Amino acid sequence: MEIELRWKNCTWIMALLAWAVFAFAVLIWSWHLMGEVWHKSYFIPILGYYVFVSICQSHYFKATMTPNWEGLLRQWVSLSSAVFIFIIHGWIMRHIIGVPEKLIMAGQFIFIVLGFFFFGWDDFLFKGQLSKWIKHDSLKALFWYMIMWLVWYPLFAMDGGICSALGKFDGLTFNWLLGSFQWVIMMSMMIAITWNDFLETVSFPSNYVRGILLFAFCLIAGFIIAYLCYSGINIFAPDLKASEKWHHVLYMGTYPLIPMILFGVYSNHFNHIQDIKKKTLARTAFVVAMIVTGYLIFHYVIAPTNVFGEHHWVHHFDLAFNFTIAIMLLTHHWFNGRLGFVTVRMREPGTS
Repeated sequence: MEIELRWKNCTWIMALLAWAVFAFAVLIWSWHLMGEVWHKSYFIPILGYYVFVSICQSHYFKATMTPNWEGLLRQWVSLSSAVFIFIIHGWIMRHIIGVPEKLIMAGQFIFIVLGFFFFGWDDFLFKGQLSKWIKHDSLKALFWYMIMWLVWYPLFAMDGGICSALGKFDGLTFNWLLGSFQWVIMMSMMIAITWNDFLETVSFPSNYVRGILLFAFCLIAGFIIAYLCYSGINIFAPDLKASEKWHHVLYMGTYPLIPMILFGVYSNHFNHIQDIKKKTLARTAFVVAMIVTGYLIFHYVIAPTNVFGEHHWVHHFDLAFNFTIAIMLLTHHWFNGRLGFVTVRMREPGTS
């Protein structure tokens, strides 16, 4: 059985158009029909947990990535689980840990971001080495879920910790942490999707060393890029509060999602280039160009139409828009095998 892109190298364009229409419809429904309170209080965190659960399913409850309708059940699992986890986490944070009511949403966002990173951390960087001692994938998922709580507490809740929700909460540090760590996540995704072929040619002493080195790279590169984004905002909008600038750094960190996933899954990903280094450079250049293009299109073409309402430029719908398109592109690949965007050809007997 061979799976081919239905429209060859134009398939990514068709996928983008299809899921952009879907994203527009969902976001217009959320903002205009359900209202601002619903959108901010429910849609955004549930979207985040939907991504959280979908990543978990892709790594620890794997599906066969062939075109199918059965994957819609997994989409439902992600959605229903997202609602359940959102409610349960809010209750735990408020009634067990004691986080003030006004900071519960902030705590949810920190946990969501940790989920984005930790559910793929072992596979992307360490090639599964850290949890190979756990024999069942479902237990691996539970293990990393518990690790997230252990990391979340000193990062967000602990009095005297990074954000100190149980003490004197620091909103600037909270936005700095979210904005910076979003770029750390983008670096891990670049390793998994854009640079994976090249990294397979690099010899590491062990998968432990590989993971440590790549994790260090993600942290250093992610925080540096975040600071450069902050510095750029500081040049063009010096009067903005520092917290607002870091908030927008988070939004800027969602722009690599669409080009990385779209081009990595719905095109040949420059595989026609034989030289692995040249291919990796071409992939990277394309993603960078698409990040800049996507940012300009959203801020100068889409946002000015006020289709998602009027907002200050640092509070546009960038995050929700980019995540909605990107996660549907990705889950449609994980769960439905890119149904509709690929064709399946059966090999004739005796062919290889």
